[in-house]
Amino acid sequence: MSILSFLKRIFDLCMMRAGPQDMPAARSWMVLSLTAYLLVSTLNALPLSGFWAGLIQAVVETAVLVAWSYGALALTQHPQRLVQTLTALGSTGAVLGLVLMPQLLVLYHAEATGGQAPFTAVGYLITLGWMIAVFGRIFRFALDLRQTWLGVATALGFMFTASLLITGFFGGAIGN
Repeated sequence: MSILSFLKRIFDLCMMRAGPQDMPAARSWMVLSLTAYLLVSTLNALPLSGFWAGLIQAVVETAVLVAWSYGALALTQHPQRLVQTLTALGSTGAVLGLVLMPQLLVLYHAEATGGQAPFTAVGYLITLGWMIAVFGRIFRFALDLRQTWLGVATALGFMFTASLLITGFFGGAIGN
């Protein structure tokens, strides 16, 4: 698969026109996607946490994504879908994390200076909601769930678990 074809599939996933079954079942694309997710998560955590703490937080978040996906796929008896699911989640998470990046920077700056950024906060919430919807759709198809809300609940469970672990260990929130 060419890089342009791969990027088009990521775009289609983000626009909810494709599912994880449309991603390549190649470990190389999965590793690339998870690495991109890790890098974007690290960059999003940098302003509040610094490099090393941000990197460790991103590693924890990525590990939770992998473990959560594996556990959910095992529970629904679809472990063979792990590579495509992680490719879809990692790649869309990286792209949507890049969309969140400028919003997070404005919000970090507003918090540091005691200012307000209400429009940016609304944009952040809309983008975060879109990310939850995209992850929910990916989980819905990967887990072969009949109802959309179950996929969204699975996505929220991942985000809640990652946030709890990162907040518990580091006292900060996740970057994306």
